Amino acid sequence: MKKIVIQNLSIALVSKIFSFISFLYIAKVLSQQEYGNFIYINLILSLLPLFQLGSMHGIAILLPKYITNYQETKEELFINYNSFSILLQIISVLVLFLFSIELSPWILVIIAFNYILSKYIENGQIYLNAHLLFEKANILKAIDQILRPVFILIIFYLYKNIESIFIAHLVTTFLVSIITFFITKIKFTLSFNMEIIKNIYKIGFFVYLTWGIDILFRSADRWFISQFYDLKELATYGFASALAMNIWLVAMSFFSPYTQLLYKAVAENNFLKVTEIVENTNKNLYILISVASVIVVMVYPYLLEFIVHKYFGTYFLFFILVIVSIFLSINNMYIYYMISNNLHFKLLKYQSVILSINLILNGIFSYYHLDIVYFGYSTILSLMIYFVLVRKYFYIDIRNKISKELVV
Repeated sequence: MKKIVIQNLSIALVSKIFSFISFLYIAKVLSQQEYGNFIYINLILSLLPLFQLGSMHGIAILLPKYITNYQETKEELFINYNSFSILLQIISVLVLFLFSIELSPWILVIIAFNYILSKYIENGQIYLNAHLLFEKANILKAIDQILRPVFILIIFYLYKNIESIFIAHLVTTFLVSIITFFITKIKFTLSFNMEIIKNIYKIGFFVYLTWGIDILFRSADRWFISQFYDLKELATYGFASALAMNIWLVAMSFFSPYTQLLYKAVAENNFLKVTEIVENTNKNLYILISVASVIVVMVYPYLLEFIVHKYFGTYFLFFILVIVSIFLSINNMYIYYMISNNLHFKLLKYQSVILSINLILNGIFSYYHLDIVYFGYSTILSLMIYFVLVRKYFYIDIRNKISKELVV
């Protein structure tokens, strides 16, 4: 497992270097108005996966159980999921054309095609990870995450407009989808087994609700700013947020394989192992994100002064958003545990509380048109409450399960 983690972190490191360079170059070249428009488009795209209604989460939890207990039907399960999820992807992308986006129809078609193909790549990685084929999954991950920022940098350097960024995305996605097909050989079906689809959504829909609230929570600050503030302020917040969120993305790369081990241990009802996985992963995670956070906070002002030459005066905002990213990272293993144990209603209750707090505070800030840094404050407060709630419940529930396990 150490080898896989090292691979994940190496891929993340190389990817982040190229992503960082392309991100800084894009932020430097585009005007704040153009960059604000780019952030707005990405905000819409980040909300479109809500139309999947939980299929991805259902398969991520159900497939390891089928691999463990129902080997003979595992392929049928995944084929039905893959085909149905891509159909939903095609339907959901039509919503993109309902928004007033300052791009040509052809570019919107390119964005839509990229969005549809990206689902196939995502499904391929779900399939490989569920089978614990981490090295093959890392091949796809490396090609996707490293080539993408490189292509974006090259094509944007040549044309220097927003359109070129989305063209670069499509070029990468098309190439990676072909490689995904040859590695996974995932099949399609046009005749769905509705019993299988129903089983996927029995689990996935409630996870979807928790995931959907999570997306709304992470998007709420930018959405309020996009509606009640100038696009330049959205660009400023989006710039600082995009850099700070790299802490969370590095954390996701780190604990991704451990998430699959967690799902497998839960499927085997081995809760002593579950405790060990969660606690050991979190200990290493705390060290990783602490080091990463110190580095980015120290480097940030030099990036503004010597490379970007704009967004001055955002250091404190960036610092606040780094703290947001840290709390997003340290909540995840507890959340994955609750999801894999069908504790959806408890998680939904906690999420509803923190989302309500965040929306109320964001509404107040927007009404009084306070500085955009206040949106970071409300997110930190909400995430701190969330961390206390999910961590406390994890230990209560895991102790009960271990006690029953020892009695048996």
